[in-house]
Order: sequence, then structure tokens, then C-alpha cells
Amino acid sequence: MRVPIVELIAYSEGHLDDRDVSRFLQAYESACGRLSWVGESTAAFDEVGPDGTREIGLTHAFLAPGPWVTPAMEQRLFAEVRWLVAWLEEISGDLGLVFALRYDDRDIGWIRRGVTDEAISEGLIAVWERDLERLERDSPRR
Repeated sequence: MRVPIVELIAYSEGHLDDRDVSRFLQAYESACGRLSWVGESTAAFDEVGPDGTREIGLTHAFLAPGPWVTPAMEQRLFAEVRWLVAWLEEISGDLGLVFALRYDDRDIGWIRRGVTDEAISEGLIAVWERDLERLERDSPRR
């Protein structure tokens, strides 16, 4: 059975100067490069589209929720996502950037200049917390 993978993608686009892009990539390498991820992969990107719009951000791929994920694994994945959101808040505030977040191919909200909007807090973090509580409650004790 092939286990599905989902992605959390955070990106900022528009008129980004080289200094901010460099600071973002250096901060990513410094903070994220030394972590041990449970997820499949985490990577930063710096891309320029056909229209000349520059986009920076990160992708984090991991196992989709399902019967193949134990409560302990789900807890670690959730901790990674919470950490990434907090890290993006810090970088957003430091650089004055706005990051859009996509989870599982759905736009979920924004982090604007260090502040996470309610859509991320309620639509991703709180929902995941409730799902994790249900999973832990319904799992057999070992």
C-alpha cells in the first residue's frame, strides 16, 4: 500500500530584494538545516516566475493522516508544523514579509509581518489538535 503524502507550503512573492531573500535562505539553513525531521522532506526555495515575480518559501512533506500513523508519530508531525509556523512568524516579523500557507493543496491563511491569521490558528492548528486528541483517545493503550 502506498502511503499518501501531504505538503505544507509557505511562500512570499512579489517585489523581494536580494538582501531579504538572502536573509531568508540563511535563516532557513541555520534553523531548519540542523533539525531531524519526521516528515519526508523540508526544503527552502527561491524562484522567479515567467512574469518576473520572485517567490521564496519552504515546503514540508509528510505522511497524510490515516491508520498508518501512530498517535506518537502524529504528535511529532504536528510539533513540526507548529514549529514551522512559529519560525515563519519570526522570519515574517524580522523581514516584514507576508507568507501565504497551503496545506494539502488548500490555501489556509497568511502570516503577515509576524502575525498568524485566525484561518491558520483555527483552520490548521486547532483542527489538528482536535484530531490528535481524538486519535489519542481512540487508540488502544500500549
